Amino acid sequence: MNTIVTFRKCTLTDEELIKKVDRLTDEMYMQENGNIPSQSIPARPNEDYDLLIGELLIRFKELSDLHGNI
Repeated sequence: MNTIVTFRKCTLTDEELIKKVDRLTDEMYMQENGNIPSQSIPARPNEDYDLLIGELLIRFKELSDLHGNI
């Protein structure tokens, strides 16, 4: 996971994050040539696919730790 995610700069709600990751993943796999997301400099925590996935994983881990599922 990209360590920049640990700065927790993403301001999307859980629902917004899920929808954005879902849409970007669809775009990547549904197109004939595939749209592989690039990394931006400077990083865009609410836009960059790798950071969105990292944020999703951190939120999932926090929730799982809270409920003792992992």
